[in-house]
Amino acid sequence: MKLPYCKFFLFILFTACIISCEKDLFEKDFGTFIDARDNHEYKWVRIGNQIWMAGNLAYAPTVCGPTADCGIYVYDYQGTGPYAENYVLYGCLYNWETAQKVCPDGWHLPSDEEWIELEQFLGMPFKELDREWDLRGENENVGGKLKETAFTHWNNPNAGATDEVGFCALPGGGSYDRFVGIHNDAEFWTASQRDNENAMYRALSASEKGIYRFYGSKSYRLSIRCIKN
Repeated sequence: MKLPYCKFFLFILFTACIISCEKDLFEKDFGTFIDARDNHEYKWVRIGNQIWMAGNLAYAPTVCGPTADCGIYVYDYQGTGPYAENYVLYGCLYNWETAQKVCPDGWHLPSDEEWIELEQFLGMPFKELDREWDLRGENENVGGKLKETAFTHWNNPNAGATDEVGFCALPGGGSYDRFVGIHNDAEFWTASQRDNENAMYRALSASEKGIYRFYGSKSYRLSIRCIKN
C-alpha cells in the first residue's frame, strides 16, 4: 500500500534528519554517542582520519564466570554476585570470536592494519610497524600518547602517559587461564587473525612508553576499542 503524499514527505524528511544529525555529530573532533542496545553512553575521539571509542566496550547482555564460555567476562567476576566496580571502570573482556560481533551498529572491531594506521599517526617509525613480540614506538612515546594520565587506574610509573590524543587507554587487564594485569596492562583485540588458532592484539604497560603487537589464542579474554565504519 502506498503512503499518502504528505506522510511520504514527512517520512523522507525524518529519515534525512536522522542521517544529517549523525553526520553532524561525527564531524566534530570528539563527543559522545548512545549504544541503542542498552543505552550505554560512550565517548569517542577523532585521531587522524579515524574515529575511535575513548572508552572500553561494556556491552554485556550476559556475563560468564571464568570457566564458562559465553564469550563475555568482567575482570574478577566468578559467576555469582555483583560485578559492577570493574565493569563500570573497565568494561568487559571478550574472547576473539565474540569480539567480532559486539561493537555497536556503525562501528567495528579494528583490524591490525587500522591499529597500524593509528600508530603511524602517533609517530611510530615505519621499520617498527610490522614487528611482533617486541616493544614498538618507545622512543616516540606511542604507548604513552594513548594512556590515561596519572595513577587513578594505572600503576606507577605509568610511563610516558600523556593521553594527548584523547584515546584514554585504561588498564583493564585480561584473562588467559586466570584474570591478570588489572591496573598494569591494557590489551585490545584486533579483527585480524594470525592463523587458525591465534589473533592479533595490542598491549600497553604501566612500565613502558611503547606498544606491543602480540598474537595469542582466540580464547583469551581482552578489552575492545571499536572504530567507526
